[in-house]
Amino acid sequence: MLQNEGPGCMPHLIVAGLAVLLIWEIYWFIRALLFYKGNGWDLTVDFGPKMYKGDWASPEFEMSPREKLVSGYPYWILLYACLLAVFSIALFRG
Repeated sequence: MLQNEGPGCMPHLIVAGLAVLLIWEIYWFIRALLFYKGNGWDLTVDFGPKMYKGDWASPEFEMSPREKLVSGYPYWILLYACLLAVFSIALFRG
């Protein structure tokens, strides 16, 4: 078995995955802000990936554009940033 295989590299993969998810959410949040700013803050037009506030299989739980901009993106950005900080600290402490 190679030295990089197994549970030894798992924290590195978790940190890398969380970093990618955080960057993805920040990217869509900035794109949504720029889109709505250029659109005169008309929040009736939907933009970006779909987000759900409950059961993802049910269309009535889909978030409105305003909910995505005010609570959806910031929630996921905060969650991923906190998880990334916790796993990074645990990884670098050894």
